[in-house]
Amino acid sequence: MSRKRQTVFLIGLFIVLAVVSCGKSKKSANRDASLEKSLIEVSIGGMTCTGCEQTIQAGITKLEGITSVKASYVTGNALVEYFPGITDTVKIKAAITGSGYTVKRFKPVPENTTL
Repeated sequence: MSRKRQTVFLIGLFIVLAVVSCGKSKKSANRDASLEKSLIEVSIGGMTCTGCEQTIQAGITKLEGITSVKASYVTGNALVEYFPGITDTVKIKAAITGSGYTVKRFKPVPENTTL
């Protein structure tokens, strides 16, 4: 290969690499959106003991995008912190109902609340 062709090839390769590495794809934009956490309170029916709490926590925690879960049979609620860009309330509800409990409602929790 001639010297001129090598130079043109290397310049073209550099341009392609620059465009690919600097361009923001839809996938990376979704990844950025998935970095924002949400906290919801889930009202759950059927919890009667600490074993129920553990079952619900274990079921929800298996989902990708869940950062923490705290269930309480005394209040009949669970606080769930998750990444909405990765999982959603439909999947959370399915995990709870799949464990044998019912979901009464979802309620957003103010941002300054912690688990």
